[in-house]
Amino acid sequence: MKPIYYCFVGVIILLSSCKEESTNTVDVHDNVNAPVTANVTNTFTYTINANRFSGNSNNELSFLSDSLVIALSSTLYSSGQAIVVVSDSSNKVVFSDTVMSDKTIAIAHLKTTRPKHCRLEITNLTAQFTFAMVGQ
Repeated sequence: MKPIYYCFVGVIILLSSCKEESTNTVDVHDNVNAPVTANVTNTFTYTINANRFSGNSNNELSFLSDSLVIALSSTLYSSGQAIVVVSDSSNKVVFSDTVMSDKTIAIAHLKTTRPKHCRLEITNLTAQFTFAMVGQ
């Protein structure tokens, strides 16, 4: 399963660092404070280019797997915080972290119960923030 992990982490890094040099593209800075969430079976991602952004996101998850790959990235951090809490159907915490700086975390083969809920609490955050979770 290592190739899946490396592929997943590589995709996250590519997505967070790519920028096309063209006069016809929309600048990344035009998408400030517009979170993008993808939530499908065995996959959840949340990303935002935040500028003093505050907001909560509560998501019901549909994971069939109890083995997870988790990636969290905060770059260009200057203020605020983001709290991520993933829990199972019994509200037992599967993963949690608080972001208050530039940070990158990648966890492969996290064995746990199936995640059922993902809560993100973002307070006055200025950073480029991404959280992703994939079932193996």
